Amino acid sequence: MAWKRRFTGWLLRLPGAGIARRRVVGWLRRSTTVRSLVKRVFAIDTAGTLPLDVTAGRVLGGVGTEQLPVTLVVIVGAEAKTVTATVDEVARIQLMTAGFRPVIVADVPAFASARPYGYPFELLLPESEWDVSEHATTWDDYVRRRVGLLFATYRATASITLGRDGLDHTSRLVLSSLRPVAPAA
Repeated sequence: MAWKRRFTGWLLRLPGAGIARRRVVGWLRRSTTVRSLVKRVFAIDTAGTLPLDVTAGRVLGGVGTEQLPVTLVVIVGAEAKTVTATVDEVARIQLMTAGFRPVIVADVPAFASARPYGYPFELLLPESEWDVSEHATTWDDYVRRRVGLLFATYRATASITLGRDGLDHTSRLVLSSLRPVAPAA
């Protein structure tokens, strides 16, 4: 046992040990693979499926972004260009407030709109392609069940629902209110 303490002390006295330690710790904190492994190894509740680890995307970085709330941005009935404009605006709001981690949910396969920002994109089947006789349930029930599953999977704490026109004033207010607020003195 004494040799371990002596070896550790010798290692820490080497030139550059502090810099190397800080770099390794920083790399470990940023590594999604290491974070996922730790989450799976130390999962307390193994009865259900493990939640997905949502990063803040490429817009935000640094320590603490993994503690931001996950927000589902549900876009139903919009065109692809509206989805793209909405995702761009969500990225701007996220950059200004640093208050949430978005997950884009849409019924239009506009994956390219979320890819540059590194946001997860979940696709819903469009209502126009839904066949009740084939699925034995209504489209509304499908969306309800799917969004509920996404809340559980991503551990989302908020959602914004958008229609054909994208973000409105109220949606912008809600997204910008998710930023961390300093406690009153």
